[in-house]
Amino acid sequence: MSEGLAMPSPFPGMDPYIEDPLRWGGAHMGLIVAIATQLNQAIPPNLVATIDQHVWVTTESDEDDRRVKPDVFISDDPLTQPTSSYPSDPESVSAATATITLPAKSVRKNRVVKIMTIDDNRVLTVIEILSPSNKNSGEDRDAYLSKRREYFAAKTNVVEIDLLRDGDRLPMGRKRPPATDYYVMVSRAGEYPQARVWAFGVREPIPVIPVPLDRTTPAVALGLRLCLDRVYDEGRYPRLLRYSDPPTPALRKGDAEWAAEIVKSWVTK
Repeated sequence: MSEGLAMPSPFPGMDPYIEDPLRWGGAHMGLIVAIATQLNQAIPPNLVATIDQHVWVTTESDEDDRRVKPDVFISDDPLTQPTSSYPSDPESVSAATATITLPAKSVRKNRVVKIMTIDDNRVLTVIEILSPSNKNSGEDRDAYLSKRREYFAAKTNVVEIDLLRDGDRLPMGRKRPPATDYYVMVSRAGEYPQARVWAFGVREPIPVIPVPLDRTTPAVALGLRLCLDRVYDEGRYPRLLRYSDPPTPALRKGDAEWAAEIVKSWVTK
C-alpha cells in the first residue's frame, strides 16, 4: 500500500475498471493534477510543471480544427470609438436578402501538463494523457495529431501516455512496438524522429518513465502508478467502481479470469 493512502487499487498495474467511459473523465483530470504535483517535487527550481489546455472550434462545414480570432472587435474603451459620424437610425438599415442557419459550432478542450522555464516561459516538455476521443477517428483525433506534429516541429519533448485498451493506437511510425494493452511514448527533442516506447499489459506493473527536460538537465522519473494510486484513493474509486461486474471495455478471456481472481481475493480480505 502506498504511503498515506487508505486503499490503493487491487491490481498490480493499471486498473482496467477505471477505463470505464463513465469514470475515465474524472480519473483523467485527477491524473493530470497528480502528475503535475509529482513533477514539481522533482524538477529543478527554475522550472515548473503546469496544467494548460488547448481550445479549438469545429463546425459542421469545416472539417479542419482551427484556433479562431475575430477580424473586428467591438470595444467599450472610449479610445477605440470611431470619431466620424455614420448613419445610426435603425430605419436606414437595408433589408437582408435571406435568412440562413449557420453551421453548428462546438468548442473542444484538451488538458495537458507542460514543463516550462519560469524566467521566460519556454516550454520544454509536454505530457499528454490520451482520451477515448483521441483514439477514435474523427475531429478530436485529427486535432490531437495536428497538435502532436506541432510539438515535434517545435522541438519539444513529448511524453504520450495511453492507459486505454479501447480504440485505435496512434501512429507510431516504423518499427512499431509490440501490440499490447497500454504504452508510454517518450520523444526527446534531441533524438527526434526516434522515440522510446514502454509497452505493458494489464497484468504487468506500470513502468517508471523518464521525463526529459533540457539537454543540460537530467531527466526526472515519473511514477505513474503512484499518481494513479493517489487518484484512486482521493477520488473514492473503491466505492465508485463496480467490481462485482466485468470491466468495461471487456478484457480478453484469460485476462478476465485473472482479473476476477484479483477482485475476489481483494473483496474477501
